[in-house]
Amino acid sequence: MALKEGVNMRITVGGKEIFHEVSADLSFQTDFKEVASKDTSGKLVSPGSSSWNIPVEALYDNDGTTQEDLFTLSTLAINKTEVAVTLTTGVSGDVVYSGNAYIESFNTNATNDEYVTCSFSFKGNGDLTVARVA
Repeated sequence: MALKEGVNMRITVGGKEIFHEVSADLSFQTDFKEVASKDTSGKLVSPGSSSWNIPVEALYDNDGTTQEDLFTLSTLAINKTEVAVTLTTGVSGDVVYSGNAYIESFNTNATNDEYVTCSFSFKGNGDLTVARVA
């Protein structure tokens, strides 16, 4: 068994990793249409449209040159800019999720005696692609 450590699975935005990412969660949902009639003994379901999102937590730091930082991500959100996102370890044979998304929301938390944190939620726009890293 080859378990994967979370530290190795990173989200990229426009080809750059998010600076000081702490966590990223991928959520995928399919809406189902239900049919029930006097001729069925239960509900029949049929898959409909799907949606996905990726909430991300990070520590606040600036490095917009090699990695995406709070300034850049906040600007993309405010300007309602669609971005290409991937979530992967980058290791050959491992899974890679990818698609286009908008930043649906972002938060910054500045608590006394703690590091500043920020969170972003990427809302998928269109299909989520699942492949293996070449």
